[in-house]
Amino acid sequence: MATSGKILLTFTAVLLHVTRCQGILVKGKDSSPLRFTHHLYNATINENSSPRTYIETPVKMGIEVTDLSWEIKYVIVSGDEDELFQAEAVKVGDFCFLRIKTRSSNSALLNREVRDTYTFTVEATESTFDFQAKTKVLVQVLDTNDLKPLFYPASYNVAIREDTPLRSSVVRVSATDADVGSNAEFYYSFTSRAHPFFVDPFTGTVSLIKPLNHTRSERYDLTILAEDRTKKISGVQKFGNVAKVTVNVQMRSMGSPFITPPSKPSVSADGKITINVHVEAGVKPVESLNIVGGDPHKYFEIIPFGVQGSDFQVISTKRIIWSQTPFGLNLSLQAKDRSFPSLLSTITQIHIPAFHYIPLAFLEDTYIVTLSEFSPPKSHVVKVSVTPVPYNVTFGIKNNPDTSNFKINPKTGIVTTTGKFDYEGKNRYEFDVVANYGEAETHIVVEITDENDNSPQFTHTSYQATLDENAPVGSSVLKVSATDPDKGKNGFVTYAIANSGLLPFAIDPFTGVVSTSEHLDYELMKRLYHLRVWASDSGSPFSQVSECPVTITLNNINDNIPQFERIGCNATVPLDFPVGHTVVELSAIDLDELQQLRFVIESGNDLQVFGIDSVSGAITLKQPIPLREGAFNLRVVVTDGKHHSEDSVVRITVTNRGDDATLRCQETGIFKQLTNKLIESIKPILTTQEEDTFSDVYIINQHSPRFDLSIPGSIDIAEDHPLNSTILTFKVTDNDTGFNSKLVYAISGGNEDGCFSIDMFSGDLQLVCPLDRESKEFYILNITVYDLGTPQISAWKFIAVNVLDVNDNPPVFNQQRYVIRLPENTEVDSIVFTARAIDQDVDANGNVQYSLLTSTDMFRIDELTGEVAVASPLDRETSIRHDLQIEARDQAKLGPQLFSVVDLVVVLQDINDSPPKFVPKVYKIKVPEDVPVGTLLVWVESIDLDLGSGGLVTYNLKNTENGIFQVDPSTGALTLEKELDFERRPSYNLTVRAVDHGLPRSLSSSCFVEIQVLDVNENLHRPVFSEFVYEAGVKEDAAVGTSVVMLTASDKDLGRDGVVRYHIYDGSGLGVFTIDEETGVIRTTETLDRETVPHYWLSVYATDLGTEPLISWTHVFLEVLDVNDNAPELSQPVYFASVPENVNKVKSVVQVSAKDVDTSSEGKLSFQMLESHRTYFDVDPKTGVISTLSALDREDKPEHTIEVIVSDNGLRLCAPLPPS
Repeated sequence: MATSGKILLTFTAVLLHVTRCQGILVKGKDSSPLRFTHHLYNATINENSSPRTYIETPVKMGIEVTDLSWEIKYVIVSGDEDELFQAEAVKVGDFCFLRIKTRSSNSALLNREVRDTYTFTVEATESTFDFQAKTKVLVQVLDTNDLKPLFYPASYNVAIREDTPLRSSVVRVSATDADVGSNAEFYYSFTSRAHPFFVDPFTGTVSLIKPLNHTRSERYDLTILAEDRTKKISGVQKFGNVAKVTVNVQMRSMGSPFITPPSKPSVSADGKITINVHVEAGVKPVESLNIVGGDPHKYFEIIPFGVQGSDFQVISTKRIIWSQTPFGLNLSLQAKDRSFPSLLSTITQIHIPAFHYIPLAFLEDTYIVTLSEFSPPKSHVVKVSVTPVPYNVTFGIKNNPDTSNFKINPKTGIVTTTGKFDYEGKNRYEFDVVANYGEAETHIVVEITDENDNSPQFTHTSYQATLDENAPVGSSVLKVSATDPDKGKNGFVTYAIANSGLLPFAIDPFTGVVSTSEHLDYELMKRLYHLRVWASDSGSPFSQVSECPVTITLNNINDNIPQFERIGCNATVPLDFPVGHTVVELSAIDLDELQQLRFVIESGNDLQVFGIDSVSGAITLKQPIPLREGAFNLRVVVTDGKHHSEDSVVRITVTNRGDDATLRCQETGIFKQLTNKLIESIKPILTTQEEDTFSDVYIINQHSPRFDLSIPGSIDIAEDHPLNSTILTFKVTDNDTGFNSKLVYAISGGNEDGCFSIDMFSGDLQLVCPLDRESKEFYILNITVYDLGTPQISAWKFIAVNVLDVNDNPPVFNQQRYVIRLPENTEVDSIVFTARAIDQDVDANGNVQYSLLTSTDMFRIDELTGEVAVASPLDRETSIRHDLQIEARDQAKLGPQLFSVVDLVVVLQDINDSPPKFVPKVYKIKVPEDVPVGTLLVWVESIDLDLGSGGLVTYNLKNTENGIFQVDPSTGALTLEKELDFERRPSYNLTVRAVDHGLPRSLSSSCFVEIQVLDVNENLHRPVFSEFVYEAGVKEDAAVGTSVVMLTASDKDLGRDGVVRYHIYDGSGLGVFTIDEETGVIRTTETLDRETVPHYWLSVYATDLGTEPLISWTHVFLEVLDVNDNAPELSQPVYFASVPENVNKVKSVVQVSAKDVDTSSEGKLSFQMLESHRTYFDVDPKTGVISTLSALDREDKPEHTIEVIVSDNGLRLCAPLPPS
């Protein structure tokens, strides 16, 4: 709504005179209005920056533009000798920014290590008024972590003794990084951890973490990596260099225990080994003697052999399989004293020869076996055996192309077939069989014998031939050929014609030539013959037969003369017989039917009275009959082009005019003969189908084999049944003949161990390997019988075999000797051991009773359970060990009882009554999250006052936190095994447990390790604004809280390091605007007035939430947009003017002038006057000049007060004039 104010304009009789004065600004030549915001700017740029990269500074670098017509340019006048940089001007609002960037054409890189600062003198020039100004810019080149840590020196060589205490410092390596700040930080770590050392990641000190052993390793070659921390955090692995450290291990000084040369091993009859060993003590008493090598199967144990603790016995406790170590065993012994750390003796080796060892060998170097090619799958081939019979043997076949048809049972050594054989395809197989994976080897040769298993095969599936009739008897028609791949008589082929009827052909039985056996006549005999030719071999026990069809077609030849159907014809014709009429029509037949017949009058027609049609044989009157001629005798013949028929006389008698013509002929019957021959010729076609479907009963396999019903379904056999004796004979019949009834037998299932075999032809079931009821007490054999017909037909029968038990197994202990260790305070009646012997027999044969063979009052044994109990108090000082012998005997009622004896060695020990004790109880450590894997975090220590194994402590972690931490079980060194992550988990509470090795039970205690993970600055990227400077506008009437512009900055880091926050830190708009620290949206905080402040500058920085935040800066120019919110203002509150009376229309009485501070109203003011005042006066709407409309009369009204309204099209101001 427009507002108005009234200003009185008073006219007086005096005209006002206005004088204007113009001021001129004179600038001195030596003074320039150009002023940089600072005399010196501090800026930064990263080394190795790419071309066109700008330097950065948190302040507005440049000149405030006080005259908008200025055109300012910047140039670097000094300090850039290498011409790496370029200055440019960017004008935004009333400020011209100075921006300096690297040149685009310059390929040289900034290198902080070469030069880290540049000081430029920059000159600003205004081209219009030739103003100048200068400032200085100090550019700091920032480090970008482009250098790797370097070792100096790069190799180290040290020597330490093997008895060096744990945690001792070995060497300190040193590396430097030419970068600065966090970029120069690095960690030391080993590239491999397969050694007893650790390196401090901060100092590079290499220390001992595990005991050394000069004998085990005299030298260690270590590789230490100095890895850049910042690069590792950014994901670049192993950015650094390595140093080589050689550690030579020297032998410790004397004073260690010494093992005297041991005595020769003694061996008992059942193979138990005992060796007496004496150890001389060094500085401290002997604690123990240990086997440190040569006993991978744990055959031996060491037990004390005296109270003094310096004598020991090495005894075998398990059955030694000498075949695995045919050259004997080399035990490595080492003694340990009670020092801390313990001193070790040099390792002493004891050679134990392979007592009673005979190398394993097969009974035969080569097994040669013959096998019929009729053998069905799973046929028995051969059983291989070795000597001496070992405790356990495993057989196997070495793979080669011949082994696919055979398999061997790994326990019994029986070789069986897996498929069928074909002598013609392959008649010899060779392969090797090994025992115990190559300990012994033999060669198997399987020769396949030829059987008549192939029938002759014709070279063609059928034969066809043609033959001319009248061929001489014995003429060859064709030759059939068949081959048989069998050898000898089995492949000797003969031929025969198998047709049941008589045929005019014969076949040579040896050559297969088919020839004629009778004279052949096309007209009188069959014209198509189907022969069934058989090819038979001469094999045994039966021959094989094949059949092939042969078709012979008879060809017709011209061997018959034409014959008349009628002969001796007598005809009468009247003298007036019409010319052209037929007198007689002759016909003839040729049995060959090869050519068309032609009729010819050979004689009797000299006058050419008659004519004959050569094709139809019709005789017609050709011309009138002469009067004097009374008869004609015409001789007619018919020809097929080769043969002529006998002539036929046609007698024609001439009668009187008007008589009827007559004809009489004699029939020859030739047509009927021809019909009969045709019927004979088609008979072969009618009988062919019948002969084709006929097949001989000897060729077709019609019946399947049948087992005799008297064969039982199950049999019983004792497990000691003699080998190679017949158990049962299978009787099977087949009603076919020949090979169709020839039978072969096989065990097709249930014989996995191959202990049963059946004769292929006789059906005799035999036992070929010893039975063991304890391993398998029941068999279900699938006896399958096949005939040798085509197609082959089989039948099968299941037979159950029950294996009966005999007392053939003594009770067996699972070890030759047992060693148990008891605390000397074991209570009386305590069960200390349970003897257990297994007897695989059943019933009384398998019942076991136990007894002690050693006379002692200290122990007793329960005869049923085998439990050994303490009978009297034990005293280690009186006897450190007790040697007992236990007998296990079965209770067989038939035959002798079987038994076994085992040694039981009872070793008495001191008791363990003190648990380990940690000092301190709680460990508190702080670890940076980026320390390398393998870093030693802390040593945990415990003290155990027990002796021997009771004082030997092992450490373990209750929870490794998914493998992040690990404690060395022997030293208590807690190491880092996986990388830490502060953001994932900032702390850990670990429980380390120390367990001693005391007997009969171990004691333990725990300590706590509190690990605080220190956050490492992973903030690698600072926020980057999308614009160097932002420009935006806001209307001056915008409400408080109006969104003006949104700043955006991106950060490539992850997590909190990549979260951006915005802050206003400087500028003319500080306090007038606010910024949302999360979104970057700038809003107004108070009312704006463009007429007071037309624009604002804000300096904004963006920071991330990293541990060490990174910052970027930008500047924001905010222009306040004008709104028409001000009324025009008059140049003076009241105008006074005067005019002479009686003057008509004064054009300019006074000029009302006004101005409006709104830019939108500039040049748009208009002047108006109320209608009530327009009687005498008027105002120009544009200029504000007031004029009179008519002459005024002072006597009528000496003073006039008028009101002028000034409007800017939005707001108006009223100017009233007082009376004049």
